[in-house]
Amino acid sequence: MLRRFFIALQFMTRFPTPRIESTSPGDLGKAAAFFPLVGVIVGCSAALAFVLLQRALPLSVSVLGAIIFATFITNGLHEDGFADAFDGFGGGWSKERTLEIMRDSRIGVYGVLALVFLVLSKLHLLSALAPNQIWRWLIVGHVASRWSPLVLGAWLPPARREGLGKLVAKQTGAFEIVIGTMTVALVLLLTIRWQAALAVFLVTGLVTLLCGLYFRWRLQGVTGDCMGAASQFTEVALYLTAISLTHLQM
Repeated sequence: MLRRFFIALQFMTRFPTPRIESTSPGDLGKAAAFFPLVGVIVGCSAALAFVLLQRALPLSVSVLGAIIFATFITNGLHEDGFADAFDGFGGGWSKERTLEIMRDSRIGVYGVLALVFLVLSKLHLLSALAPNQIWRWLIVGHVASRWSPLVLGAWLPPARREGLGKLVAKQTGAFEIVIGTMTVALVLLLTIRWQAALAVFLVTGLVTLLCGLYFRWRLQGVTGDCMGAASQFTEVALYLTAISLTHLQM
């Protein structure tokens, strides 16, 4: 279990980990159980960055700093998938062409616009919250959003024969989902009210379902880029949920 956690941490962040010998193709799929736990580390790091920056900088600048820091420590893994997915789905009309565009290392107009809108959405949504709520939702957003790739990997087959998606798609099972779900539930109960925690589960489940249905329709499966995109969609949706709950005084 510890070995699988380090595989997940090594895959999703730039944090140093012990050297892992002789990994098999199915290891990353099993390590997906710890994706939300890696989200705890990333979310807490981003929250700490926000709290420290807020001591000397305006609120919006502190939020931007936390977003940049989280992107840095994760190597922009999910953001890269988000941009590639927009390029692929925006420019490809067939499954083959869509997958071909996603594999291209160059970024197109759709990808650039997607990243701009993504950062602006996170910045403005988080900045609209009270300072004592921002650090909580940074943690919640990073933890719950990493539940989406776990579920998509258990649900959908790989859309191509090679790539990161194949290492997770259909490689995860009920055990991994239970571990990941328990991690998310524990974090939510420790950071926000139970009403808000219930809303987070509903929104996360709904966004994951909609993304999965779209990926199945367009690609008859899922890729690593699709999982990254779903994670980012979920994170933004959760920040929007936080604002809605604030207005509803929940």
